[in-house]
Amino acid sequence: MKTVIAGVLLLMTGAAAAHDSCNLELDAGLRISEDSIEFYEADKPSYKIVDDQYLVVNGQTLKLTAGQQDAVTGYAKAIRAAVPEVHSMALGGIDLAIEAVALTFDNLLGEKNQVSAQLTTELNNAKGDVNRYFTSGRPISLNLANQDTPDFLGKQFETRIERIVETSMQNSIGSIMVAMGKELLASGGSMKAFEARMNKFGEQLELQMDAKAAGLEEQGKKLCGTMQSVDAREEQLKLAVPAVQSFNLFRVKTVDVDVAQHNI
Repeated sequence: MKTVIAGVLLLMTGAAAAHDSCNLELDAGLRISEDSIEFYEADKPSYKIVDDQYLVVNGQTLKLTAGQQDAVTGYAKAIRAAVPEVHSMALGGIDLAIEAVALTFDNLLGEKNQVSAQLTTELNNAKGDVNRYFTSGRPISLNLANQDTPDFLGKQFETRIERIVETSMQNSIGSIMVAMGKELLASGGSMKAFEARMNKFGEQLELQMDAKAAGLEEQGKKLCGTMQSVDAREEQLKLAVPAVQSFNLFRVKTVDVDVAQHNI
C-alpha cells in the first residue's frame, strides 16, 4: 500500500513528468530570477542572460548581431514561458495525490480517518509551499545542489514527500492492520476471498485515478511541447553564438541508451 501511495505522490513533479514524456533530461543547472537567467555546469556558473537580451559569458557582455540577439531573446522567453506550466503541473500533481489519499484511506479506514486527514494536511502544506515558491518573486533553481535558493522540485522535494508518506504510515500502521483484519473477517477468513476483495478495491481505485489523471496527462503533453521548444531554442542559440556552443542544458534520451546532444 505504501508503495502505491508513494508512487502517486512522486509522480507530481512536473519537471520529471515532462522529461519522461519528452525523453529530455535536465543536464545542467538553471537559476531563473526576475532580471536574469543563469546557467550552471557542475554547479559552477557558465553564462547568463540578463533582462532577456544581454548575453554575459565569463563576466563579459557580448556584442551581438541582430540574428544572435534574436536567438538569445527567443531562448530566454522560451524558458520563462515554461515556468508557469511547471508551476501548474506541480499543483495539479499534488491535487491528484490528495484525491488518491482520500480515495485509498477513506475506502480502507472509513471517512474522516486520521491517516487521510494527516496526509491531506501535509500535502496541502506542500502545495502551499510550491505556490509560494513560484509566486514569491524569489529566484527559482533547478538541478542545483549548492545554492542559497532551494531546488524545490528536485531531490529535496522528493525527500519531503517520502518523509510525509513514511511518517504517516508509521503512525497509522495499527489502524491499517485493524482495517485489514476487518476486511479478512468480512471475507469469511478466506485468504483467497480477501485477496480478491483487495484486488477489486485496487482495480476500482485505478479506474477512478485514471479518470482524474486524464487532465493532468494533457497538461503534461502541453508541457512536453514547451520543453521541446526550449530545447530547440537552445540549439539555435548554440548555432548562432560560438561562445556557448559547448554548453548543453538538455540531454536527449532514447529507449536503449542515453544519447548526449552533440555540440554544434
